Amino acid sequence: KKWKDALVAELRRVSFSYFPDRIPPAKLADRIPPASLSMTSEQGIEFRLRRQETTDATPSRRIVLVVTGADDVSAAPDWLDRVAAPGDIVLFCDTRGVGETRWTRKNPPNYVERSHALLGRTVDTGRVWDVIAAARFLYAENGGKVPVYVCGRGAAGIIAAYAALFEPEIGGAAVVDPPASHMDPRAPVFLNVLRVCDIPDALGMLAPRPLTLLQAKSDTLDKVREIYKAAGASGAFTSR
Repeated sequence: KKWKDALVAELRRVSFSYFPDRIPPAKLADRIPPASLSMTSEQGIEFRLRRQETTDATPSRRIVLVVTGADDVSAAPDWLDRVAAPGDIVLFCDTRGVGETRWTRKNPPNYVERSHALLGRTVDTGRVWDVIAAARFLYAENGGKVPVYVCGRGAAGIIAAYAALFEPEIGGAAVVDPPASHMDPRAPVFLNVLRVCDIPDALGMLAPRPLTLLQAKSDTLDKVREIYKAAGASGAFTSR
């Protein structure tokens, strides 16, 4: 545990240094019919929460917060049934720059991405902030009685995992088709992150909280499984 705490502290110092000790819950800005919420995380930063319609009358078991990527906004992903279960409240988190809050992109110069880097940040670190803020809002809204789990595919899944790493109110995570390394072009961009760890290390540091990996490469699975075993939490790690 001391090793993990030291590594997380170094990761925060190197790649997420502008994060406060605790990211506050998001604030509700507006309700957008039929089932969307406009939220604010940082000052001037807006993102969306969308609730999946359900007729399930089962008492809420947990909240599943699906972090969406640019290609996942239009419909529920086909892998969601392998992560969510009856009794789960499912919400989609369209972080900054995704869905309704997307910005115009030009290549080059991609003004938004470059302006973040000039401030020692990246868009993706901001998206980690949004997920944490959303999770804390949902946890508080349900009186702290319903655990919040996060999930996502590809880069969005890694953003979800890093959010869980920094926020103890997030109960667990599921990542679909994770990039094997931050060197992968599909991976989220965090400044200097490879000075501290790579994606399998970060996923392993979620132990002992539950973690599910779907469609992960064998090297990633082996490394994460090894870390969970060393943490005495083998039963909390699932791969499919």
